[in-house]
Amino acid sequence: MRHCLALSLLLSMSSAPAAQQASCSSETATRHFQQGYAAQQAGHFATALERYANCLDADKTCIACNYEIGWSYWSQGLWAKTVSAWKRTLKLDPEHQNARTWLILALQNAETAKLRDSGTLRVPIGTASKPAQAPVHLRLVARFQNYTVNPKSSDDHYDTDISSPKSIRFTPTGNKAYVNSLEGFRTVVYDPSTLKKIGTVRHHFGKAQGGLFNDQASVFNYVFHHYPASGNVNHFNGKPVESELSHGGRYLWVPYYRRDYDPEATSPSAVAVIDTNNDKIVRVLPTGPIPKYVEASPDNNWLAVTHWADNSIGLIDISAKDPSLFTYRPDRLVVEQLLSQTGREEKNRDRSCGYCLRGTVFSPDSKTLLVARMRGGGIAGFDVESGAYLGTVLGMKPTPRHLLLSHDGTTLYVSSNISGYVSRIPLALVVESLASANGKQIDIRGWKSVHVGQGARTIDQGPSGRYLFTAVNGSSEVVVVDTETMEIITRVRTDSYTVGLAVSPDGRQVWTTSQGRDRKGGNSVCIYEITFRDNNKDEPQIAG
Repeated sequence: MRHCLALSLLLSMSSAPAAQQASCSSETATRHFQQGYAAQQAGHFATALERYANCLDADKTCIACNYEIGWSYWSQGLWAKTVSAWKRTLKLDPEHQNARTWLILALQNAETAKLRDSGTLRVPIGTASKPAQAPVHLRLVARFQNYTVNPKSSDDHYDTDISSPKSIRFTPTGNKAYVNSLEGFRTVVYDPSTLKKIGTVRHHFGKAQGGLFNDQASVFNYVFHHYPASGNVNHFNGKPVESELSHGGRYLWVPYYRRDYDPEATSPSAVAVIDTNNDKIVRVLPTGPIPKYVEASPDNNWLAVTHWADNSIGLIDISAKDPSLFTYRPDRLVVEQLLSQTGREEKNRDRSCGYCLRGTVFSPDSKTLLVARMRGGGIAGFDVESGAYLGTVLGMKPTPRHLLLSHDGTTLYVSSNISGYVSRIPLALVVESLASANGKQIDIRGWKSVHVGQGARTIDQGPSGRYLFTAVNGSSEVVVVDTETMEIITRVRTDSYTVGLAVSPDGRQVWTTSQGRDRKGGNSVCIYEITFRDNNKDEPQIAG
């Protein structure tokens, strides 16, 4: 069976359109196979596997069906099942060259997955991306980790401040990198040029820090269901999630996934404002439950606080220069309907989250706010001035997580977590479609996507915008996509369970965080040197 691989060998995750013409021994089996293949190409792997199962019920020896089953399992990171499918294919057809070729990589991935899932996938300093001749080359040059006290390399730094690191944010000048250490209750500050730790911001609040709250405990009438031993809800340790800069990089906003005395995240949380001149917290504002994402408007008038747990977004007026004057708009923005908190007082709000709102971005003119709905799919839109819910656009791959605008503001990029895709679409098409949505859900066409691997999390771009970097949690990798062709050009291993990622302003480094899962893996920040080899004048040309 002939296959045209869309990407270079060892990089492709899709089989060729020629598979659609493949046939089995019966019309029934062939029909089920073609239905399965169509579902697979659309990213509906569960449906594809159901159709393939029907195919095998009609014809167990259908080579095309056995082979494509392997790709549906591959796309979900189910390596043992991928290996089994392709071994079965080779038993039926020992000369099947594609099955033989890809089986080798599937076996390697299966072994890597074992290390990752045991929490022992620790890539050595010097690990490089593949293929070596790709236009973008990545090499692991340093790491800050909390698992090996005496590492072999002097560039591998043991750092006890790193505990389940979540996200990274560079200052506009690139002189600092802020890493949110979620379980460490702190934001760790590094110098990217010297690769040394230069500070730590502790998210601890007691009596001495009371003035930071401006006498505020809650907002939007959120009710507390748990309390600290002191009885004062503003006495807590905060678990920092994502971050955002405002006022030209002067203030760093850090929302807390939850307060430490609130184990199920059922109560209001908070967001801290850090002065990047001295790395001190200068203000803390209350939020709703699980404020996983924050985003500043380009005109610096608004800070959007996106609540994972109840379908809402709070807008903070940040137009003043004095943080003590920052204040919420009276009404929340709501996607379709507010998720009632009644009956959820003891439920894990990370799972009981309505539309599970996360990625957020303003249009370049600050007039439209877009918010990703990880559960149920789609990107919701709001008119910022009025706060009106415009509707939700659909058509992207399922489970949209992170939204990113191109540097010129014309293109919207989306990572889709569980389905494992990165997609792009003209921003104008999204905004125009929302303007006529009338508060409804509408499908739009024009998406261009590439499958990077299950668990596509944070995305970021280099200075020219030509390359998109993706943290792929399922395979523990950084995957680089050419934004012009939307094809994968290179990938590199990271420590177990990559989640956060940021490219330095000069394009010379990409930093990743490995958070861990189920008390396994993670606890590391990896720093990769970037070399561009395609003579793209917009990217820095540095020695390898």
